[in-house]
Amino acid sequence: MRVRSSAAVSLLVLLIVLLGGGRAEAQAVRVEAGGGWAIPSTEVDVSVEGRDRPAAINPGSGPSGYAAVGLRRTLTDDLSLDVRVRAQQAQLRVGSDDISPAIDRCVNSCPEGRLRALSLEGQLHLTSIGRIAPYFLVGLGVVRTTIDATRIEAGANTFQLGETDVTDAGGNVGFGAALRLVDGLSLTAETRVTGSLPGGKENAVTTFPFTLGLSYTIGGE
Repeated sequence: MRVRSSAAVSLLVLLIVLLGGGRAEAQAVRVEAGGGWAIPSTEVDVSVEGRDRPAAINPGSGPSGYAAVGLRRTLTDDLSLDVRVRAQQAQLRVGSDDISPAIDRCVNSCPEGRLRALSLEGQLHLTSIGRIAPYFLVGLGVVRTTIDATRIEAGANTFQLGETDVTDAGGNVGFGAALRLVDGLSLTAETRVTGSLPGGKENAVTTFPFTLGLSYTIGGE
């Protein structure tokens, strides 16, 4: 599954609303950091030394962390808009059972993988429900997928698996909610899809991160 092309249109609409002024009133700086768990959904084909056919790696889920900074603007009594830069990293865990065709074991250790993403993101918050503010998010940027090279044993033979390093245009789509704890400080919970855009490069992994975070807003409230 890849992030849909409508992400670009949605982000453009959010940016137009933010930059267009209109009824926007208060503007503030918002910083956020958090982490959770990411579930990958894409297999990766890696070269095998001495063989024509690649091996398939189906990476497992792992921890994910992020940090973001940007601007928040109050649009109406019911809506606010965040535009921010967000960096995230998810670990792609690989065990011997995740490699196909089946192998006996990884020599020394199985490969480690990572998905890193940097994006410009818009979040539209519904602020009229009291302390809880649900929001929709969409972002565009760049994603990089890396999986280390490793040696494996299959039968009586040892093979070298190649390294994966793919950088591609990427995006985010998701939703979440922010719970106001005290003035300026909120607890956030969200789920999103992070991956390459349609028509992206081979072996660019898509993940589904589920995260909790803390955000702090400076000024404008």
